[in-house]
Amino acid sequence: MSPRGSRVSDAATATTRSLLLAAATLLSACGTSVGSPPSACPVTTPPPVALAPPPTAGTGPNASLAFRAGPSSFLYGNDALVVDLPNDGTIHPSDPARGLPGGVKFAWWRLAHGDLVIATRRLDATTVPLAADVPGGYGDIGFQVSGLKFPTAGCWQLTGTVGGRTLTFVVNVAAR
Repeated sequence: MSPRGSRVSDAATATTRSLLLAAATLLSACGTSVGSPPSACPVTTPPPVALAPPPTAGTGPNASLAFRAGPSSFLYGNDALVVDLPNDGTIHPSDPARGLPGGVKFAWWRLAHGDLVIATRRLDATTVPLAADVPGGYGDIGFQVSGLKFPTAGCWQLTGTVGGRTLTFVVNVAAR
């Protein structure tokens, strides 16, 4: 092959590579439309088989309380903690006019003994963790309510810990 033919072949190869790179870039950009979030919130969804309600505590201030899911919620948990979550994974903070702007109550059931500790993390933006309100007076097993005030809508991960065991889930906090 002549030196001129080699230069033409090299130029064609470079052009082909450039076109392939441009096509790959365009194809990767097609997955996200303008104005859409980079990814959906991976909310915790109902399990294929519903979790059985935990047994009553038998002791403490809520000894005979039954912990059940409602028609628009499901129970999610493990052998230490159970929480009541919305079927669609979206929670709706209270109306600011009610005096709890951004407030949400979570109902928990402690199967393990101990105080409930809650940690939060925003998944779709950078923010500081939220302080959870876990009031006393519920004993050390069974029902426990908690309150969180979300400063903004978004995708949040919550982790409850009791007796050294954790339960983690993800919710989408709707705009007020």
